[in-house]
Amino acid sequence: MSTPHCALCQAPVRAPFRAPTAELAPDLDMRPGEPARSTLPRWVPTCRTCGASAPDLAALPAQAKAVVESAEYRALRGPAPELPFLRWAMICENAGDPAAAAEATLQAAWALDDAGRDAAALRCRAVALWGTPADTADALRLIDMLRRAGAFEAAGHAASTLEAQSPDENSANILRFQQARIAAQDSGRHMLSSALRPPARTPHVTHGRAPAHPGFWRRLLGR
Repeated sequence: MSTPHCALCQAPVRAPFRAPTAELAPDLDMRPGEPARSTLPRWVPTCRTCGASAPDLAALPAQAKAVVESAEYRALRGPAPELPFLRWAMICENAGDPAAAAEATLQAAWALDDAGRDAAALRCRAVALWGTPADTADALRLIDMLRRAGAFEAAGHAASTLEAQSPDENSANILRFQQARIAAQDSGRHMLSSALRPPARTPHVTHGRAPAHPGFWRRLLGR
């Protein structure tokens, strides 16, 4: 297999990383369980030559060059674990893909979680980038992101909006769990298996995931 090259500077780069299948249930914001969970630092590599960050450095969008050369992007230099995700989010946003930018921003929040730092601002930023959720699965993720950020009023409003849409049974169970956590002003991490009984048998890996569709919960639960 030939060595891939950075789309911007043509320097040799590693092939895109593929996370192992998760064996444990994901978090309610769909961060995958172990062993995929611990591979987060490998999801978005950075080109050592030009500084571009992307899951696949050989397939950067056309807008990436101007972004990578910008002062705003260059300001995101350093060893902090969230920075590669934020650089990739900036590229995605400038390429007109706010959903991908939101996903990358959420992953930056996960990196801050692992470093023991406050990720509330990044979660709120990811929610803003996502905008109106495309489906029930995304709506549930956004509720969890708001709750984890301590934005309990906004999380409660989003939960009420989804409840009014009469979601399916699995989604309704998760929603009730979230509403209880919101009422308790609990901003902690909770796994999907805490909200669904019996626990999810086939955890969902969000790294490189495709958009959810009506069969989302069937695939997620292995049913």
